[in-house]
Amino acid sequence: MTLPMTLEPRARLPLRRRPLPVLAVTASRLLTRLSPHALERALRLVSGGARPATHAEALAARSDVVSVSRRAAGPYCLERSIAAALLARLRGSWPDWISGVSLMPFAAHAWIEVGGRAVGESLRLDAFHKNIVVSRAPRPERSDGPHEHLSESRDGRTPWTPST
Repeated sequence: MTLPMTLEPRARLPLRRRPLPVLAVTASRLLTRLSPHALERALRLVSGGARPATHAEALAARSDVVSVSRRAAGPYCLERSIAAALLARLRGSWPDWISGVSLMPFAAHAWIEVGGRAVGESLRLDAFHKNIVVSRAPRPERSDGPHEHLSESRDGRTPWTPST
């Protein structure tokens, strides 16, 4: 098995639809500089509160990322997968982000999935062992009341209230 080294087909996005994909690609380039552990933590943080992505939403995000970035259309799967997940998150949803390794022959790859199905991948991913899987983080717990934050400050003292 070899990894494809050709560019994926790229559709031209209208100018008004390019800012969010460009922002996602830029952020993904920064995130690829992180260690795997820090990257996983950052993606888990970003995924918080998102609804699950549909296959169509994830594929649209991936296609938009590929359309604005030649690197993402090529062999830079880490950058492409992170950017697609971030773009989906900017649109309110989160696909599963996965990093995996195949041992025979050795290859590393990153991709997004929805419902256990890879999104937009031409590779057969059966031989890949999933090392990092970032699924949608659960929505954080809400406070009991709208003014709970006013009852005590961080240092345990009651905050100042105006006298009447």
